[in-house]
Amino acid sequence: MAHLEHLFVRGIRFDTEAQYLAQDAKNAKGLVYENLPVRRSASARTCALTSVIQCLAVLGQLSRPQMREVQRLARKALQGTGDDSVLRCIDAVGLPIVAELHASDSVQVGHLGAAALEALRTGRACLVHFESATASRWATVVGVEWDRTTGKARALLLLDASASEPWACAHNVRIELQAEAGKSVRASPGFTLNCRHLTGEACAARLRSLIVLRRNTSAGV
Repeated sequence: MAHLEHLFVRGIRFDTEAQYLAQDAKNAKGLVYENLPVRRSASARTCALTSVIQCLAVLGQLSRPQMREVQRLARKALQGTGDDSVLRCIDAVGLPIVAELHASDSVQVGHLGAAALEALRTGRACLVHFESATASRWATVVGVEWDRTTGKARALLLLDASASEPWACAHNVRIELQAEAGKSVRASPGFTLNCRHLTGEACAARLRSLIVLRRNTSAGV
């Protein structure tokens, strides 16, 4: 019997809108909850940009003024949606945050799930690059569903800027890692994972890569 648990990225809450714990601009020693930036768009570049900003906000506990500056720098730096472009964008923002790329192929889905689960357990943040037969985009891995019995990740819980905005829920899309996609999601060769929206849409998908972000402790963060 599976004993499932949802593990979410540290420092968020979602009683209504998704919010993250941020530095209080009016009190240098205080922390307050701010709305996590969510910008719905069909643009792959905008989705990538939104995911980068969300991860940096959560990990860096960015205040509103810091958030505006990070958004400006990230928007200027992001030139494409490939792995290298996203990594350069994260680096260009200038925060003491280190990004690590985990590439994927069809046999490494479990590896990416394990990497995402470990990232959230250790207070890190991550974003995933995935694609269907008709689209390729980035989304924030806001949570992981895992089995306490086996210790394995069963699904990535995503905050996807191309999907409907969530309410009283941290994620709006889930990608199942252990259930093979079938006819109901129009599976095709190479697209073997179920990708389901909380609003009912579904498609077959595959994972391209995962970027894990961590604070650079050598920089005094």
